[in-house]
Amino acid sequence: MRYPILFALAALAVSVSAQTRTYLNIGDMAPAVEPAKWLKGEAIPKFEKGKIYVVEFWATWCTPCKENIPHLTELAKKFKGKASILGVDVWESNDPEATSTIPKVAAFVKSMGSKMEYHVAVDTGTNRVANAWLKKADEGGLPVTFVVGKDGKLAWIGHPSKLEDVLSQVVADKFDVESARKQRAVEVEQTRPLHEAMAARQYQKVLDLIDAITAKHPEQASRYAYDRLTALFHVDLPKASEEGEKILEEMKDDIGIYQMLSSIFASQKDLSPEAYRYGRRLIDKAIEKNERLYMFLAMAAEVESSLGDKQGAVKSQEAAVKAAEGDSHAPKEFVEFLRKNLERFKKAAAAG
Repeated sequence: MRYPILFALAALAVSVSAQTRTYLNIGDMAPAVEPAKWLKGEAIPKFEKGKIYVVEFWATWCTPCKENIPHLTELAKKFKGKASILGVDVWESNDPEATSTIPKVAAFVKSMGSKMEYHVAVDTGTNRVANAWLKKADEGGLPVTFVVGKDGKLAWIGHPSKLEDVLSQVVADKFDVESARKQRAVEVEQTRPLHEAMAARQYQKVLDLIDAITAKHPEQASRYAYDRLTALFHVDLPKASEEGEKILEEMKDDIGIYQMLSSIFASQKDLSPEAYRYGRRLIDKAIEKNERLYMFLAMAAEVESSLGDKQGAVKSQEAAVKAAEGDSHAPKEFVEFLRKNLERFKKAAAAG
């Protein structure tokens, strides 16, 4: 499942042609890891030749990421002396000037205690590590794992559910890197036209592309869930609503799923009024849960703005700021970000 970067995890737009586009792939040299801060374990300033590294990207808002932490700790113990595991927290804020995410992530890491026993770092507010790795590799979802081989090159990129088997082969010098490179190239070639279609707002084409991909690779359906729902809410509201409700039911009304669905209506500015009204009702249900309240109130403000209810947007944003100010877990700089948005809504309302 793809989760949002606060309001949304935007699809990566591709601006070059299929013939000339290049991307970070298996077999390429691994980029450096230059985070804002190392939070646990010794810093790893560079990858040493002859050693194997696992670099997993995660976030505190990503439920699958958090669920995978104990397993990474098990792997760190299993492969101790054979491979080093790094967890790099990314995309905690959509405010590039934010720095208070560091203590937030540090507190989370501390709370995990022995359940998180491997190297942990947090990215910069400008997404320096995420841009060097995820953006260049055309990876837009979390969690995602990279394995760096003894030669300093990427040996594998994929979902952490497959990591243990892959890592065992890499450690034993039995992993077929060239085959993995070719396989991943096919996957990226599939997703590139999808991203182009999304950027061009060709939503039916997005759905057709996803259907073609999942017909051949049904196991990839969850990977494209966010893009599919985003496109579907543009072209078929009843069907999109049905699929969204089904996901909520399957995930037992998990607040993270509410956040993912709500972010579609907060981030997309070309939906129908009916879609926005549906999104507003969905956000109201999330607000009733009284979790991540300031975030959902802020998303409500964006939806009301899209509906043309300028005063309603101001009211919801004021509530979001108030909720954030009273939430000890809300980063101070994100509170300031909410205040800036409040001023934006007030100016729009004053302009009439």
